This record gives sequence, C-alpha cells and structure tokens, in this order.
Amino acid sequence: CGPTLEPERMLALRVASRAPRPALAAAPRASVRFMSTEEVPKNAEQATGMERKELQESKDIFWSREPVVGPRGTIDKPALIPSFCDSRVVGMDTDAGVVYFRLDKGPPAKVAGQFFQLQKLDDGH
Repeated sequence: CGPTLEPERMLALRVASRAPRPALAAAPRASVRFMSTEEVPKNAEQATGMERKELQESKDIFWSREPVVGPRGTIDKPALIPSFCDSRVVGMDTDAGVVYFRLDKGPPAKVAGQFFQLQKLDDGH
C-alpha cells in the first residue's frame, strides 16, 4: 500500500531503529499554576443527554427512566409502542422476569398474553 524500499535500505532502517537512544534530560517542572478568572459552569449549563433532559423536566418518552405503563393490550386494542423506526426492542416485566422482544411495524404481535403494535412517529424531517 505504501512505497517499497530496496532490501539494503530496509536493513539500514531496521538497524537504525534498534540503536540505543541518548537519555533525554528531564524537563524542569513548572511551578506556576494558571487560574482562570471565569467561574466553573453550573451543571444545568453544561449537562448533555439524559441529564439535560431530566434537568429540563422533559416529557420525552424516549428519555424517561420510568416504564411506560397502561392497560393490557388486546387484539382489538393493542398496547401502542411509539418508535421513529420500523422496529423497536421492548422489555416487559412478567411473573417469570423481564421478557425482551423485537416489535416490527405491521399487525399486532402477541407476547406473554398481551398484544402490542408499533406506532410509527414522524421524525420531524
């Protein structure tokens, strides 16, 4: 991929790279500390991601740490799961533990006795 070298040149480079190097003198440590005159920003001013959403008290369901709860999904009225994509991984707490499943766009899916349907959201673009 790179330039090719003659065998003699490659040997010279290999030998030169193994040659002992002189020790460098340790640089004296600076005893001066630089202090900024500006204040350290508050958490709310520099927060990002989940922390920022929580500080803004966002109702965005995708940033909520609370589980989405609602009535049991039936075949006639499935539990609607919002998503910007054509599929989403869903976790559901059951008596046997948490069950994770992939919910795809289309007809309702039955999981652990409940029906779920993907609700495609407009992505704003």
